[in-house]
Amino acid sequence: MTAEDLIAVPGDAADRGRLRAMLRVPGYRNLFMSSLIWHTTRWGGLFTTSYLLTQIADSPILNQVVGALFFVPMLLGGFFAGVISDRFERKRLILCVQLVLIPIEFLMFAAVQSGQVTVWMTFPFMFFIGIGGLVNMTAQRPLIYETVGPRLASQAMTIESTAQAGSAMFGTLVGGVLIQQLGMGAGFAGMGVLLVVSAVLLAFVPPPRYAAPRLAAGSVSLRDQLATSATLIRRSRRFVAMLAVTVVMNLCMFGYIPLVPILAEGFAQSAVLAGALAAAPGLGQITAGLALSTRELRRHGTLFACGSAIALLGLFVFATVPVLGVAFVALFVSGVGQAGFGSMQSLLAIESAGANERGVALGVLSTAIGALPIGMATIGLGAELLGPRAALVTSSVLGLAALGVIVLRRRGDLLGPNPPTPAQQPI
Repeated sequence: MTAEDLIAVPGDAADRGRLRAMLRVPGYRNLFMSSLIWHTTRWGGLFTTSYLLTQIADSPILNQVVGALFFVPMLLGGFFAGVISDRFERKRLILCVQLVLIPIEFLMFAAVQSGQVTVWMTFPFMFFIGIGGLVNMTAQRPLIYETVGPRLASQAMTIESTAQAGSAMFGTLVGGVLIQQLGMGAGFAGMGVLLVVSAVLLAFVPPPRYAAPRLAAGSVSLRDQLATSATLIRRSRRFVAMLAVTVVMNLCMFGYIPLVPILAEGFAQSAVLAGALAAAPGLGQITAGLALSTRELRRHGTLFACGSAIALLGLFVFATVPVLGVAFVALFVSGVGQAGFGSMQSLLAIESAGANERGVALGVLSTAIGALPIGMATIGLGAELLGPRAALVTSSVLGLAALGVIVLRRRGDLLGPNPPTPAQQPI
């Protein structure tokens, strides 16, 4: 398979035209900035909470527990959130969730500033912050798709994934600087202020141009939606293969995130250094995402599978090297792979679904992503018993083996060409 099978020649007029057209879509710029800032508050909150636990508890297993709680809402509520997303106006649903999360951020700030914060407080805090990730997957990403339309969806989803990577990098860096300069509480207060800005930007986004009619709240039962999900899984082997890779990545790959501050202490005890190391994958995702967003991607599944393999290989190298510079490069390369995985994940789900199945498809995907708490708990237990490095090496090797099996068994389904693009107004 050649490079041309994956992407078109970069920089052609059609690709530039798509980017210009996307920026001209009413409300897209506000929607993009709101999403970017919201991602920043979540990843910054995860880093700040992990760093707080490192200081007050110094237990790898507790870091993994809060990381798991960050993703538990997807495991428990992915399907139901997808159903709700298809029944209610997505923008209003997102705003309601943000308005609930804002005071929670400031309550955590008050607990830290008063010196009354305890380990147990971080558990519900992470769970509520994780609800934001669930709503982003099941409501905000379909809103982006319906705002730009199917012909611009590939670029929009790549940019959304890049924005998430940028927010992971920016959130960890800002969290580290705020903690270093102003104290632990400033990290939580800063995320609360950013969430206010995100909500204000979203409030000015107009209704999407390509939205399907909302399902009436009482017109479809949960049993009907379960049947829709089962039909989608039976109908699309591509969707099933994507879900299988997603489960593997969340079991074996992404559980490393809360362990970064712990491994960073092996190089130097510095919040800024820990934040910089945690930001390396985000830098890799941004670099790759910017390149992908200027190209017509012809094989979404191939990019998804190759990106997954690169991400796992980068994690393996990070876990084995004792040199800070090499560890940073390994995480950067892992981020490049994560860009391919993350930018295509939601798009593969949406492409497999009908117009009124997008929320359900992303709800099923969210449930698959919910495997991450299990992976985090397993990696955390391994870190407690074997040490963080040995746990990450074992996890990455198992992930590569499982990914190889899935790709070999479902090669024709996952690595095939993209489905035809629905008709849409010309760019």
